[in-house]
Amino acid sequence: LGVDEPIVALNEDGKGNIAAPPLDEPRMASWWSGGPKPGDAAGKAVLSIHTYRNGKALGNELFADGTSQFQPGDVLKLYGDAGQVKCYEYTDAEKIAVKDYDPNSTVMLDPEGPPALTIIICWDFNKETEDWDSRIFFHATPVEQSTLPEPRPKGRSDAGTCRAVVSRRASEAAGVSK
Repeated sequence: LGVDEPIVALNEDGKGNIAAPPLDEPRMASWWSGGPKPGDAAGKAVLSIHTYRNGKALGNELFADGTSQFQPGDVLKLYGDAGQVKCYEYTDAEKIAVKDYDPNSTVMLDPEGPPALTIIICWDFNKETEDWDSRIFFHATPVEQSTLPEPRPKGRSDAGTCRAVVSRRASEAAGVSK
């Protein structure tokens, strides 16, 4: 996917929702600092990414043509500003209409369940209401860094910035089964 993007820690917005990155940051992700951290022993770490009506944001790329652009086995590496690396393997995505979302479910928030990563984007923009009718939830489970292929990309100045990098496992990219 060629994704190597900054992450900012945010809690909730003025309406009490998990805060999205600043609107003028189409490629930035925000980590919900009110929940588990990536790498915690339990619970889902939650990242929010923008989708733009004009199609020019990272969320649009992740669910292009209404289909997840991740493939099972894709690796998401989260780099902390102090050099920490937490790795997750993409498993699946699900689309849920806002009207059907159960806030008591563990689809998005699960502070005590098994460790995981969930990425949320908005989808299905409604021109009449000027709002998004659906959310896409991308799910990933932790994997050990030692089992992963390539190292962190070189040449980036990341002082004080967390980053998310997505790579395809070598076996999947070459069409070889595990």
